[in-house]
Amino acid sequence: MKATERHELHRNALLELLRNPRELVSRFGLPVLIIVVAAAVAIWLIFRASGAEDRKWQRAWQPLEKAAALHSEEQLRSLAGDSKAEPFVRAWADVRLGELLYNKSQQPEYFTDEAARTELLNQAVKTHQEALQIGAHWREVVGQATIGLGLCYEDLAQYDLAKAQYDSIISQAKDRFAGTIWLATAEHRKAFLDQLPKEKIVFAPEPPPGTLTSPVPKVPAAEPLSPAPAQ
Repeated sequence: MKATERHELHRNALLELLRNPRELVSRFGLPVLIIVVAAAVAIWLIFRASGAEDRKWQRAWQPLEKAAALHSEEQLRSLAGDSKAEPFVRAWADVRLGELLYNKSQQPEYFTDEAARTELLNQAVKTHQEALQIGAHWREVVGQATIGLGLCYEDLAQYDLAKAQYDSIISQAKDRFAGTIWLATAEHRKAFLDQLPKEKIVFAPEPPPGTLTSPVPKVPAAEPLSPAPAQ
């Protein structure tokens, strides 16, 4: 008889004993029955507690998924500011809020309003920093918030601060962020910033309205027509 077949026979015999407590008592005694029942109750309680924890986590996570899907700034702010919410959920709400504000600053209408765009980017910086404070123990939060922070600093032309964010991930390339998308992104953005010119490029100011940058050439006066010869 094969080992797998013997194992199956033993398993079936054990199940039959568990279905027939009297047979279990007659063969092994009451103490064994008590131990088996206690073990079964303990296993049931463990599974029940695990299921309850999963349901609790799903209830806490669903509002965040909904707010992110709707791109609702109001709902994300509410979740991020809810002190009773799970810290991981609050941290991710801050991350998603920061991403929403950053993406909003990339819309065409904000490129004509530098003050409004800068305000959005500063708000995104603040929410990413809050995410890092709340979720410092979770790699996913730290990676996502740090990259988001670096992108905000880039758009604010604060390149040294942006590089510092990327370096904080690159410095952990062999352990915490090994093989992650955050490491690949940090290395890519750092390489791009390293290629920027060291000196700030200053463009010549535009001329005042109604003026030209070069003199208008003079048009020679037309010579008077000579009278037509008499016929």
